[in-house]
Amino acid sequence: MSQTTAVTPAVRRPPRGPAPSVAGLLVGIQAALLSWIVVVVPTVAAFTATSGMAANAGISWADAGRLGSAIWVLGHFGSLVLGDGGAQAQVWLSPLGIALVSVLACWAMSHSTTVRGWPLVAGGTLGFLMVDAVIAFVFARSAAGSPWLALVGGGGAALIGLAWSNRSGAGKLLAGRRAGGTDPGAPGAGGRAWLADAAAAWRGGAVMCALMIAAGGVLAGIAAIAGQARFRQVFGSLEPDGVGGVALVVLCLMLTPNAVAWGVAYLSGAGFAVGESTVFSPLATVAGPEPALPLFALVPNTSPSPVVIAVVAVPVLMGGLAGWGLGRRLRAAAWPWWRPGLAAIGAAWLAAGALTALAVMGSGAVGPGSMRDVGVAGWPMFGSLGLELCVGAALGAWVVGRPWRTRQALWMPDALSQSNASVANSEREATE
Repeated sequence: MSQTTAVTPAVRRPPRGPAPSVAGLLVGIQAALLSWIVVVVPTVAAFTATSGMAANAGISWADAGRLGSAIWVLGHFGSLVLGDGGAQAQVWLSPLGIALVSVLACWAMSHSTTVRGWPLVAGGTLGFLMVDAVIAFVFARSAAGSPWLALVGGGGAALIGLAWSNRSGAGKLLAGRRAGGTDPGAPGAGGRAWLADAAAAWRGGAVMCALMIAAGGVLAGIAAIAGQARFRQVFGSLEPDGVGGVALVVLCLMLTPNAVAWGVAYLSGAGFAVGESTVFSPLATVAGPEPALPLFALVPNTSPSPVVIAVVAVPVLMGGLAGWGLGRRLRAAAWPWWRPGLAAIGAAWLAAGALTALAVMGSGAVGPGSMRDVGVAGWPMFGSLGLELCVGAALGAWVVGRPWRTRQALWMPDALSQSNASVANSEREATE
């Protein structure tokens, strides 16, 4: 008999990819270039399409690219230098849309790779900073000011986008979930009470932020529809050339998140300013000279009235809706009636802080003199918005918690235990 021997096939190991830090470096470089292209390509394309116009006689494609790069640097909290010689002026109003594009680009590029972990986040942030430094210090050096601040803003945007895409156990814990899908504060889960409260406040704060941003976006959309005639008038009075017109449109589009943040400040009652000694809020309106930017033509110039003042109730309603949803979720997890209210109050102040920080980052100067004060005042907005959200969230969570029913249950423990025992016996007999 012949004896056969089994031959074990050689196992092919999959090719090893780059190290997480190297992969992160490539991800950061790609994300920075993608966000830069979104801003620069329209200005260069406009120059290519209008290069034969007399207004663009002294402009080259490099000048168009330098202008787009300077706007990109401005969007990362740098500054934009306008004018020549002694007539120069610096613009510090950062378009939040550019920072949002950078965050989304980092998030998307991170999802395109299978590598995960904090080395990817660190490498991606470094790669983004490398491209940011080249653009700010080399390519756009004549039109971009404060390049060091642009590095801080660009690094922060990259870090947020990459950490968002590569959230690990800490991110899941803040989302209120563990590996097994249980709530850290649920009975029998073994979690700590303060950690469960913090996770619930984090979730509720995120919901409140989303609701208030949606409300601010609706208000900004209404203002855009109502002020479109003034927008076209201001845009036409500037008489921009082809490159300048496209750059102006791109700048206004990237300033849309700023308008949404100012809309949230308007709903809070604190309002915002467009120039020194001006205020636009539902409680008072003091107008003044406005910057020659079409976006500011949409500023509502309405006098206080009962209908206008009533918009300050919107944060209370949004807080109540978020508190109601948070209370229902925590009530289903058998939490005591007072803990959902505590988590809702914490969520309200977290949301107020995040929204105020966003509005402050979207504020700045658009020129010298009276144009140095454009945007919101941080502390008044934080206080008014926090109080309004807190009242609404506490009421919403308190209604869901129904403390009067909890107290009634505590007064009749024997009746409840007997009722629960009879229900359990009936269910057992039905199954048998």
